[in-house]
Amino acid sequence: MAYDKLVYERGEKSKEAQRIEFQIQRDLTIKEFKRTCRRMAHALGYSSSTIEEHFGKETEVGNKQQLKLLFD
Repeated sequence: MAYDKLVYERGEKSKEAQRIEFQIQRDLTIKEFKRTCRRMAHALGYSSSTIEEHFGKETEVGNKQQLKLLFD
């Protein structure tokens, strides 16, 4: 399967990650792409509150009954 890539490269040297790369399927929905962008922001070190402020609150994904079993 062919993938597209979402890549971040730092412009200057630091002790942080110099390159972060996500391989994503070409048929990604806009919701899945948004989730990938949120993950990239987390990987870059942005705080959860800043990400939520700018991307909005993330909706739960999955079977609510299974999630309830996991977290109760």
